[in-house]
Amino acid sequence: MGAGPGGAGVLVVDETGFAKRGKASAGVARQHSGTLGGVFPCQIGVMCAWATGAGQALIDRELYLPREWTDDPDRCRAAHVPGQRGFLTKPRPAEAMIERALPGLPQETGKVWVAADEVYGRERAFRFFLEEHRLPYVVNVQANSPVLQRPGRRHAARLVERVAREEDWVELPAGPSQLDTRTWQWWVRRLPGEEEMADGQAWARWLVARRRLEDPGKRDYYLGRGPTDTPVEEIVLVPGARRRVEEAIKPAKSACGMADYEVRSFHGWYRHVTLAQLAAAFLAGCDAATARENGPPARTRYGRPPPTAPVAERGGPA
Repeated sequence: MGAGPGGAGVLVVDETGFAKRGKASAGVARQHSGTLGGVFPCQIGVMCAWATGAGQALIDRELYLPREWTDDPDRCRAAHVPGQRGFLTKPRPAEAMIERALPGLPQETGKVWVAADEVYGRERAFRFFLEEHRLPYVVNVQANSPVLQRPGRRHAARLVERVAREEDWVELPAGPSQLDTRTWQWWVRRLPGEEEMADGQAWARWLVARRRLEDPGKRDYYLGRGPTDTPVEEIVLVPGARRRVEEAIKPAKSACGMADYEVRSFHGWYRHVTLAQLAAAFLAGCDAATARENGPPARTRYGRPPPTAPVAERGGPA
């Protein structure tokens, strides 16, 4: 099983925090980092990973600069931040990395999917960017994200609450992780309206909800768009692959020293992180080659092999 529909792979964008003290390191500020578990003095790196059935690896990086940096030219100059670098919200560097990655990825429509958390997925401009580049996606959105124009059903959570029946939830594996196979209950429904893309292929929109059987009241929500004939069991592989970027970041930090540096300059950060990503990608390639020759091990640096359990029956469109 591959990491996404058709087994080709999923392009995943996410961020990671680098704990830093002082005020001189480029981009350092008190800001929220899920990696560090709260608001701490840190640098934030926006990361791009490529995940397939053979594994995952980081392929690009951008340093996020908060407004307190971009609004202070003297501070930027001292850290050697390029003079033309202005403030960018996190989805903008993510878009730049996706554009750089596209020439090296499979070009067939419906082959390359994109996954992202709600920092990126909740922004309509980011989703529109993916649609303009004919990249199918399933991205996290907030519970109150609008999905329909009908009164009373505009929000994702409200729509699921009103429409989803208990028997509509199906248990599907969504890919490997360090916690073994992530099996969730999923509710996937096609939203009204189809659009024909430039090549004549019909694309649909979906609302996707996910929950744990032991905690059904706690849900995650996603918006998806892609080829209409994509099976539900393949749609859920895309948000399932989002965790794979974390599995690429962890060994890059622990085995390749991506978070172990004392550089302060903008250029120094890029040089160090780039070399660490290259080393981690080499290790990921070695793991993949070993798995091809000897079969997948019980556990590798990058998690367990893809699940082979049969897929449950799925429901139809709403």
